[in-house]
Amino acid sequence: MKTTFTLVLAAILAGGAILAPAAAGAPGISRQTAEKNLTDALASEPSLGTFTRLIRAAGLEQMLRQGGPFTILAPNDAAFRMMPEADLERMLDPGNREDLARLLLYHVIPGRVPLSSISTEEHVTLQGSRVVLNREGGIVWVGRAEIKKGDIEGGGGNVIHTVNMVLEPDVD
Repeated sequence: MKTTFTLVLAAILAGGAILAPAAAGAPGISRQTAEKNLTDALASEPSLGTFTRLIRAAGLEQMLRQGGPFTILAPNDAAFRMMPEADLERMLDPGNREDLARLLLYHVIPGRVPLSSISTEEHVTLQGSRVVLNREGGIVWVGRAEIKKGDIEGGGGNVIHTVNMVLEPDVD
């Protein structure tokens, strides 16, 4: 898992795109050809301003624009407002770019996972850790976070689901 993250982060920090699957069993990652791309879709969603700003600060825009398809579990602005302001400022510090990228890549699942297909399932994120999606009644949960708005088209086969919490991977 750590090797997966290291390879992904090295490609991002070098300014390159991910051209091969990072995790065993992950679908192939190809270049998008659609006019609308994932970063445009994120930026056009009113409730995702903070997440979009953090994607830019982490240097993940090019990877998200050229790779995919991905499922993004994007914390909405309300989720970031629940965090202490000092934590958000620390994330934006250029010296913490690698940590920020690691956190944000935990919100990205390789492949397309529409809401209608979710029952209870586990996925490996681009960060390398697993995340559990679970449907209970009419609500889809990602760990303790609730998907508030789902199936936002991200172009190129990408899909965005907004969640009400910033997701954090379990620490080994």
